[in-house]
Amino acid sequence: MRRFIRHPTGFPILVFSMDSANGDEASLCDISQGGLACSLRRELPSGAAVAMGIPSLQPDYRFSGQVVRCNPCSDGYRIGIQFRDDTESFKSKMVEQVCQIEHYRQELKRDGRELDSETAAREWIARYGSEFARVFAG
Repeated sequence: MRRFIRHPTGFPILVFSMDSANGDEASLCDISQGGLACSLRRELPSGAAVAMGIPSLQPDYRFSGQVVRCNPCSDGYRIGIQFRDDTESFKSKMVEQVCQIEHYRQELKRDGRELDSETAAREWIARYGSEFARVFAG
């Protein structure tokens, strides 16, 4: 069973640090109850406080964490970020669930089946909700 959830690629995140008031666009790789991993073009020091958001879905919504690792990779740096506390973990879970549902809705639309957000949410929860909850249960 997976311990992490793959974030849909159509929803890039922004990472805000002390020296990036407008945020740096990052590709979210994995997300779990304790934190996330993302690819960023620039290095962030271990221990740095950051805020993250997904502007395409929730423009003003942010959750916070702390950089726990930063390793060079082919497209910049792979950053490991630990959520600040249980509240931040819960907030990230809700945002990630919205991303997963919207991704599901877009996939169905490409296949010729158009659903409103509420119907897509009910279907997604029935199909994938228990696995999603298991990953975020620890």
